[in-house]
Order: sequence, then structure tokens, then C-alpha cells
Amino acid sequence: MKDLFMTFNAKKTALALACGLVTASSVFAQTAPSVTVYGRIELGLESANDGAFTKTMLQNFASRFGIKGERGFNGDLSGVFQVETAFSPEDGKAQNIATNTGYLASRNSFVGLKSSSLGTLLVGNHDTPLKSLDAGGFAGTLTGEGEAMEVIIHGKGTRSSSSTNFDNVHTRQTNNLVYLSPKFADMAVKLSYSPDETSVDGNAASQPLYAASLEWNNGTYNLGIATQNKAVSTKAFGMNATKLTMGAKMGNLSGALVFSALDNQAPLAANARKTTNSLVVLNFVDGPRTYRFNYGMSGESFSGAQDDLTMTTFEVDYALDKQTYLYGSYSQIQNSAKAKGTFVNADNFPAVGVAGNDPSALTLGIRYNF
Repeated sequence: MKDLFMTFNAKKTALALACGLVTASSVFAQTAPSVTVYGRIELGLESANDGAFTKTMLQNFASRFGIKGERGFNGDLSGVFQVETAFSPEDGKAQNIATNTGYLASRNSFVGLKSSSLGTLLVGNHDTPLKSLDAGGFAGTLTGEGEAMEVIIHGKGTRSSSSTNFDNVHTRQTNNLVYLSPKFADMAVKLSYSPDETSVDGNAASQPLYAASLEWNNGTYNLGIATQNKAVSTKAFGMNATKLTMGAKMGNLSGALVFSALDNQAPLAANARKTTNSLVVLNFVDGPRTYRFNYGMSGESFSGAQDDLTMTTFEVDYALDKQTYLYGSYSQIQNSAKAKGTFVNADNFPAVGVAGNDPSALTLGIRYNF
């Protein structure tokens, strides 16, 4: 009887231990973080011309490496994080700029809380809602030198001509607090606030940045509007922007229309700069090939400035699989007499030194997403 009792107790103890281990494993599985390593390597052989001089080079186009994760706490609340860094595979320098040896978390990097019912709050280095608004993914589709959103819509082309009184609004903002709402009635809201941390002696004027966007997307059609404001500072100007996007997908054809109005809010009339800008993007998928086109126009910053410009790109992609594709593209910027618009690219070339010159670039590239 005693042996039978001991055998029963041993089995009972083993069963209890097994149940405990199963329970513990179940709890751990529910709370264990999911971590993803991801990134992109994109390089291209490019023949570029600044309007007077031609240069052939191997270009890096926004290659990046990232790690992100999420861990559930209870209910629908979870913690999220991301650390993303730009790098240049062909020379080891971030963005191919000789003075920039690279640094961790140079791209969107943050920590935050995520709730499916209340939305997501992020803190760190993050794109503003205005920058990220891209017609449901149908506007910012071209690669290499072909991306016109920065040059035309966000004002980098105009800044090249009026740099003393005009800035661009293509902002990946540091020290940023970002709120992303849940989707309701096919609509979503994004808000961001970045306090001014540049003043160290209390004498410089505060210049916080505020941005917001509202986007409607039903999967086929997309409408969005965004605003961004950086107040006037001791530079005697700030930057205010309004952006409108419209996108659509019909079978193999997709496209977008994008408009923006940029105002430097200068209190002195002599410093006042304003531009209105527009961009059309078309994409057509034909089996493994995708044909892309965009054309953008940026207006004068003031009457008679002659700093308006246009940008045109043709591109053909060939998908080897879902992660890798080859592409060829031709881009050209046409500057008015006093404009110095140039491409936004890794080597900062073509860099227009003479007003009115028209830079161009012919690129053969490969992109691998992982």
C-alpha cells in the first residue's frame, strides 16, 4: 500500500510539474516579443550631368538596415520599438557623403505604445505626417534619382535657389512625438509635435514644429491632406506647408496627383517666399515589368524670381522575384534662368553651380529588400 501511495504521489507530482511547465510556456508565448530584422540594399551605376560636366559613378540610393519589435502587455496594449540606420554598401559611409561616417538610428527610430482601439504613440526620430503622406503609396514609387516628392513638392529644388530665405519641409524630425490614430470609416489621422531644443542660452526664439494629416483610403481610391508649421525664428523666417494628395488604382494602372503650397512666413516683405507645386505620377504593371513616369512643376518663390523648375523621370523595373528587381531610369530637371534645382541623391551630384543649368541622370540599378 505504501509503495502504491508513493507511486501515486510521484505520478501526481510529475503531472503537476508538467501542467506547470505547459502553463508557464503558454504565458511566455503570449508575452514574448516579436523582433524583425529588415532592410534594403540599392545600388546603381549612373551617368550624371550637372548641365556642364558629366560624371560616371556607383551610387547608393537610401540603403538601410533596421530592427523592430512588438510585445503585448494585456488586452490590446503593446510596446513597440524600431531602430533604422542608413548606410552605403559601396564605401561604408552613410549616404555616401564624405563628411558623414554614419551613425546609428539615423532614420525612423522610436519607442512607443500601440493600441488597436486607441491608436499608437511614438517618441523618437520620425517622419512628420506631411512627409509621409504619399497618396496611399501611389506617389512615391520611383527609385534612384527619379523621386520628385522631395525636389518639387517639399521644396528642395526651390531651397537650392533661395537658400537664405527658404527651407524645405521634407522632414524626418528628431525629438518628435507622434500619434497615429486607428482607422475609422476608412480614415486615419496622424499628429506630431517636436519641441525646439536648439536654444542653449535662452536667447534664440523658440521654433517648435507641428504637423497633422487626415487620409481616406478604401484600397482603390485615396485622398489626403496635411499641414506643417515651423514658427518664425531668429532666421527671420519659418516654414508653413499644406499638401494635398489623390491616388487611385485601376487594374494594372495606378497613379497619383500631389499638390503643395509652401510659405516661409517671413515678416519682412523683402524676405517673403512662397511656392505652389504639383506632381503627377503614373505606374503600369505588365507581368514582371513596371513602367513608371512622373512630372513635377515648382513655381516661382516670388514674382520675377525666375527660380521655377520642372522635373521629369521615365523608369522601367524588372522584377526577378518579390524582393529583388532591376531598373533603368532617366531623369532631368529643367531650371529657369535663376534656378539651381538639383537631384536629392547620395553623392550630391549633379550639384548645379550655375543658375539655369539643367541636370540629368541615366541610371541602371538593383534593389534588394529583406
